[in-house]
Amino acid sequence: FRILVVGRSGVGKSSLISTILGIDKKDFDIQPGRTGKVDIYHEYTSKSNPQFILHDSEGFEAGSFDNWKPVKTFIEEKRHGKLPPKDRLHAIGSN
Repeated sequence: FRILVVGRSGVGKSSLISTILGIDKKDFDIQPGRTGKVDIYHEYTSKSNPQFILHDSEGFEAGSFDNWKPVKTFIEEKRHGKLPPKDRLHAIGSN
């Protein structure tokens, strides 16, 4: 099950993924007070269920069209029915 996490900058997308999957926050390029660079294609997986996959995204700000482009591309690539189910995007979560 593959989920993409999206939302505004600084709302805790990476922290949410870290908490859900038990990943150390140092494994994310985030620091208080600044937006980190994120590889939307990086798969964060659950140790107890490696088929549960989360993808992080860069935050959105008003007029941040450049941040939307990789999200749109990722969604378009991962929504195709031709992909095996394990590679498809199943949900988009926002916080």
